[in-house]
Amino acid sequence: MKYLFAGCVLASVLSSPASALSWNNINWQVSDGWRNGGAEFDCTWRAANAWQEGSTLVLHAKVENGAKSCAEVRSPSYMRRGRYEVTMQAGAVPGTISSFFTYAGQAGTSSHYEVDIELMGGTNLLHTNVWIAGQQSPQDIQLANYGMALWNLERYAFEIDATGVTWQVFSRTANKWVTVRRANKPVTGYMQLFMNNWISANPQFPPSIYSGKPAYAKYTALVLRPTE
Repeated sequence: MKYLFAGCVLASVLSSPASALSWNNINWQVSDGWRNGGAEFDCTWRAANAWQEGSTLVLHAKVENGAKSCAEVRSPSYMRRGRYEVTMQAGAVPGTISSFFTYAGQAGTSSHYEVDIELMGGTNLLHTNVWIAGQQSPQDIQLANYGMALWNLERYAFEIDATGVTWQVFSRTANKWVTVRRANKPVTGYMQLFMNNWISANPQFPPSIYSGKPAYAKYTALVLRPTE
């Protein structure tokens, strides 16, 4: 696979959100009315595409009357080291990506820091990546190896420590958390926490073409243990 860009890194400037949404005891900032820079994203963030159904956060990506829209929320605070867990179900439509990640800075520059969990529609792949000062280190994980499917509710986590990042999944075959990747790359920047569901303009990321069907990513639980 071609890794010119990770799925969440092309926000050349993070615009000010127009609204907020309270979920999981956090008052999330909701992206609204703008598009990410670069050639990866093929939709406009709309606050109306993010809502709650009971205790579940829903992020919707769709095309309507030829206009593609998507959804994104981010934390008001910045964090770095610690453990970050999510229970989520990807939108799972080909050509879409559902994510849980941290991000700061301007993409591809020395200010850019990012740690990614990205579920790639049209596949059963978990895309992991870490960006340090604008340099990335991506790796895909086949979820079927752990009895998991991204179109089901599954549990994912990453942990940032002094020397790097560890990614884990809650394996259905082992019935416990298992490590699927370790990157010994120290993350020195503080980042906001994001969740989003979007339509890709790059047929290689994910390796599928958007089918035009609506994609609903669902998030049912977060366990956040930042240590600084």
